[in-house]
Amino acid sequence: MSDASPVPASYPPEFLANVDKFIALANEMATTVDPGVVSAAILFAAGRYNSFNFLTRGGTDGTEGVKFYAEEYRKAFLQNVSGAVGSVVKKPA
Repeated sequence: MSDASPVPASYPPEFLANVDKFIALANEMATTVDPGVVSAAILFAAGRYNSFNFLTRGGTDGTEGVKFYAEEYRKAFLQNVSGAVGSVVKKPA
């Protein structure tokens, strides 16, 4: 198992711009839908899209796919919670 400590990340601006588009859509949805439901929908959509991507790129072993994607999600979650990617929750001034 890998180290639980998040490593400061450096992402290309184009990648972060795409991430921001998903977050903007989620924030828009959260104005009319419970944020917990939006969060669950994002997680489910990521699972659906990633399984499609995995299978169409030749993946056949679901166990290995789960291992890879679960680890990537864990790293992203920890990086965001720790602020390594940027502040997730803006603190009041």
